[in-house]
Amino acid sequence: MSRAQNGCRGGGRGTKEPLLIDAVIGKVVKRNRWNLSAAWIDYKKAFDSVPHTWLGRVLDLYNVDCTVRHFLGQCMGQWSTILCHLGERMMAAENHITIRRGIFQGDCLSPIWFCLSLNPLSTLLEGSERGFQLRRGGTKVTHLFYMDDLKLFVSSRSHLMELLNITCGFSNSIRMELGTDKCAVFHVERGRVANSEGIDLSMPINIKTLSEAETYRYLGMSQNIGRYLCSVTYPGN
Repeated sequence: MSRAQNGCRGGGRGTKEPLLIDAVIGKVVKRNRWNLSAAWIDYKKAFDSVPHTWLGRVLDLYNVDCTVRHFLGQCMGQWSTILCHLGERMMAAENHITIRRGIFQGDCLSPIWFCLSLNPLSTLLEGSERGFQLRRGGTKVTHLFYMDDLKLFVSSRSHLMELLNITCGFSNSIRMELGTDKCAVFHVERGRVANSEGIDLSMPINIKTLSEAETYRYLGMSQNIGRYLCSVTYPGN
């Protein structure tokens, strides 16, 4: 699993690590008056929309034991549901609706399997060699993942466009849709939030750009990029 993925990581501390990294980047940018472009990416009904064909394919890509692959493939082939109204079935008992998309959320395997299905995206983003460096010669922070919550970091608008197009291209290829109404970008120039219009990508979608006064709720925390860049405040504060 990619180091950027903080979900389902053994010994991890949930959302604490990505939020701390995010806050440090914000403070460094504001203190040093650097440029930063970032984007929050949200998938529309991520757990319910991941195709079973891709879930099976990702097991092959990561060389999961063939017995496990066969077992999980057989299980997915039997996932189905029925329609009822007022306790009465609306179809014959043998007429089940086959489920071809989505994965469970209440067991211990499904979250790991879901994170694995998005792991190739981390590989593509890291392979782009784009990102944000906290210090010269240091490791670039390209993105942070927590399950399906993704945030991208780069030092220029053009590089952000590259990462967004990579993300959209990957999502389109596995037939998962972005919830564009919950996606956003922001740009910082010389330590100050810069207002600009939304971003039009190579695909027919548009992502809004946050202004200095707007906030974005990321991993359960409200981020205010106006009064203090990327400061994290608890809800209600």
